[in-house]
Amino acid sequence: MVVSVFPDAWSKTFADYRLQRFWIAGLVAIFLHAVADPLVTYFAVNVYGVGIETNPWLSGYLQQGWQSFLLAHIPLYLMIFAFFISFSWLFSLGSESEKQQIYTLSMVLWLLITLWGIFIVVNNIWVLLTGIA
Repeated sequence: MVVSVFPDAWSKTFADYRLQRFWIAGLVAIFLHAVADPLVTYFAVNVYGVGIETNPWLSGYLQQGWQSFLLAHIPLYLMIFAFFISFSWLFSLGSESEKQQIYTLSMVLWLLITLWGIFIVVNNIWVLLTGIA
């Protein structure tokens, strides 16, 4: 007998296309902000020395090396995880109209966060490429 960690309600909730799209859109946004941005920033600042970290809180960690810089992002990763779980839980409790409202709002927010992430990453890549050229 296979015991699922999630109740049956969760499997039904995750079958909804809106929640699947929320997770996909969120993972794209999170990749930009939590993976691509720190990685390109690390290369631009620490490896090639052509950029600066403008966030004063993160710049101190970046100067200490990639391990400290990565560890400084752990609160961000934990907040993101809590947000994903909370949203999924709220979605499972909502009526059909509430689910649609939550979905619409979340997709607008993910779009804005993704556009912001694209801007940041493209800017960082531009700084990196123009600095090493």
